[in-house]
Amino acid sequence: MKKYIMTGLMVALVASFGIAQAAGDQTKELQTKLDALLPDSGIVLAEAKKLDNTGLYEILMNGEVAYISADAQYVFQGDMISVATRENLTDIRREVISKTALAAMDEKEFITYEPKETVHTVTVFTDIDCGYCRKMHQQIEAYQDLGIRIRYAFYPRSGIGGDSYKSAVNVWCSDDKLKALTDAKNGVAVAEAKCDSPIKSQYELGQRIGVTGTPAIFLESGKLVPGYVPPAQLKQMLDAG
Repeated sequence: MKKYIMTGLMVALVASFGIAQAAGDQTKELQTKLDALLPDSGIVLAEAKKLDNTGLYEILMNGEVAYISADAQYVFQGDMISVATRENLTDIRREVISKTALAAMDEKEFITYEPKETVHTVTVFTDIDCGYCRKMHQQIEAYQDLGIRIRYAFYPRSGIGGDSYKSAVNVWCSDDKLKALTDAKNGVAVAEAKCDSPIKSQYELGQRIGVTGTPAIFLESGKLVPGYVPPAQLKQMLDAG
């Protein structure tokens, strides 16, 4: 029996390797074709995957979900909808990308507000000077009471080196990050501090996974919910999966 199980596992592994290798070969082939058409464009393709019988390939292009024809003559970015299932295939892919990227982050890189008993965890990209970010944080205890664990990452909308960025660095480099963030959200000045911080990498990650404004709430599924969501409504979203 064990022999058959091991044989089955080996067949599955070989098949998986073959699929991955084929996908990798297709990505390289499409990249070569695109480079010939657009030399020195700087466009980098990744994870090419044939999209059913459409004649298109779903790709990651410089971190964004896009679609390309087999001859690389046509590329477009936008939502791909399956008429049969009415599913937004692009959104599904984006959620996978976001979930994977956020799961790869070190928990120590977040400023996390823990409830007494965690039921759900969300990742919130925030800006210290954003009005709705401040409104959300003023209700932090209400989220905690509902069992919602909030992991904050920074997305200073003014960009790297702007005032919001500097404020985020001051918060991150404080001895008590939780208090410093609450103070900053309440308009209380936080002492200037310097250290190695993840603010720049968080901002860049936010750009790659579709953050364009704050607060940007990522659910456990990887789904992005843009804007402020009241505690009870957020709990309903999370419970619904």
